[in-house]
Amino acid sequence: MASLSGCTGRSDDSSGNGDSSDTGGTTTDDSSPGSVADDSDYGAWPMARYDASNRLSVPHDGLDGEPEILWTAELESTVSPPVVYDDTAFVSHGSGLYTAVDLEDGEPVWEHETVGRAAPAVSDAAVFVAGDGVEALDRDNGDVLWSTEHDESVESIRVYDGAVYAGIGDRVVGLDEEGEELLEIEATPTVQSLAIDDERIYVRSRIDPDEYDFVMAGYDRDSGDHLWEHEISQVQQWFDDRVTRTFPLVNGMVYTIDGNAVVSIDGAEGELTEVVEFDETDPWTRPTILDKMMYVRVREPTAYNLETDTIPTEWDPEKNTRYSFVTAGGASYTIRGTGYSSPPNLMSMDLGTGEINWEKQAPELDEAHIPVVLDGLVLLPINDPGLVAFG
Repeated sequence: MASLSGCTGRSDDSSGNGDSSDTGGTTTDDSSPGSVADDSDYGAWPMARYDASNRLSVPHDGLDGEPEILWTAELESTVSPPVVYDDTAFVSHGSGLYTAVDLEDGEPVWEHETVGRAAPAVSDAAVFVAGDGVEALDRDNGDVLWSTEHDESVESIRVYDGAVYAGIGDRVVGLDEEGEELLEIEATPTVQSLAIDDERIYVRSRIDPDEYDFVMAGYDRDSGDHLWEHEISQVQQWFDDRVTRTFPLVNGMVYTIDGNAVVSIDGAEGELTEVVEFDETDPWTRPTILDKMMYVRVREPTAYNLETDTIPTEWDPEKNTRYSFVTAGGASYTIRGTGYSSPPNLMSMDLGTGEINWEKQAPELDEAHIPVVLDGLVLLPINDPGLVAFG
């Protein structure tokens, strides 16, 4: 079990949970930033890490019991986690390919080829992808509705309150859903990821691609005024920096890794506070927060109670992983490598103890990524064959 070398107290409202319900609950607030109303069979997953707050704690049911593989969509090359709207998955893969996949049978609906490869975002207006700057695509047929024609590559796209936000090189741009610019912010290059709430835009920039130094900064969402910034250090996973590059935003508090500690940053004031320091190694993933509990991989999956500043005594994980966690329906979902000769496993863990609920092996041996957990369906992106549906 991970051990702590120290922790600091926080005020009652700075733990960022807003709810003191039991760990097994699913109170993740359907109105959380960037969530999209969707009355389809499987629910929506509108952008990378679920919504504009990068929570990875989602209001979906997940799976009830060990699943079966329902279908596989064959997609080219490196596959990113899809976004989902109206029972359709929209997937970035290869070098500039975006494919819409029907969730009922895994059949492709359309394919769009461009020059970018960032994970897309989707709303009732369009699918927003990286390409000729930000491109808006018709959800039904993939036709280009508009593009911003920026020269630099788009690294991150978020949708919030009818606006589209994109990290592009040394700036963040805000657009309405017709492509008209609402805002442009000069930021530390290179902008790597974003989070948005009612008041602010939160930006993570990587200063040097060969170093593990980053800038976390806050900006006013209306004016673009610079509010605060902090330099942090976080080891990036060599095999997939998507595991570490995003950060959760919970009730106006940013949570991220700095060295061997998890820290919080007050969005309004910019005050940085150490939440917990781990004495044996740096955390290996970004944290996932559900209510009062934080889940992060240190040497092994670790649960940490933000109210009591302790690892629960009943927490004793059975299996290890090097990936982040998605919480849904009272369980945690992730993937686990099983060696160099066997495909990875999709895995469900008990949120209270870390015990394994079930594991299901992927059909092929290749690099997989964080699953997208919906109502009665889990989508696993894997570089070969592409997108695998479990249900």
